[in-house]
Amino acid sequence: MRKAEKAGVVVERDTTGARLPDFYRLLEESVKRWAEQSHEPLLLARWRARRRDPLEKFQAMARALPSSFRLYLAVHDGRPVAGIIVFLATGTRYTNGAMIKELAGPVRANDLLHRTSIEDAVRAGSTHYDFGESGTSKELAQFKTRFGARPAPYHEYVVERLPLTELDRSFRSAVKRVIRFQEPSSPGGGGRRRR
Repeated sequence: MRKAEKAGVVVERDTTGARLPDFYRLLEESVKRWAEQSHEPLLLARWRARRRDPLEKFQAMARALPSSFRLYLAVHDGRPVAGIIVFLATGTRYTNGAMIKELAGPVRANDLLHRTSIEDAVRAGSTHYDFGESGTSKELAQFKTRFGARPAPYHEYVVERLPLTELDRSFRSAVKRVIRFQEPSSPGGGGRRRR
């Protein structure tokens, strides 16, 4: 975190969603990086990302939860290089992150983003800070432990009339085998990586 401060990284807070276009550009850069790491065709990765997380979704979240929504942007040399979206409440929840790795990584921008977010959560009375899922990424899990995070296994239930979730999972597995998809490891601000 000191490295980021010494490098001149500044964290900007947005509680209105006005800076979401800046965050979304970072997310698009992250999708490109994830596609390369996963050996996934870029067009497919972009289509899935836009379908799962369109800009309008984040804007709707900011409008729906104005007292909880927080967007933190790490700005270095006048340019946003990393960002995280957090919902502040009794328990604060990190939901999405994105970065330009070549710019954010060397100056440890994500460390400063999360420290700032955690400090804000403590000041607001949060009793815990949920870093979200790490998936199978050991590097991402290790990044989170530097802040004192501990793994918390949980069960996820899906209730549906038709077994669409299982069909979707089977289809995705088949496509991953065909394109030789590999789960990437993305330390520090890779965002939610559910496939």
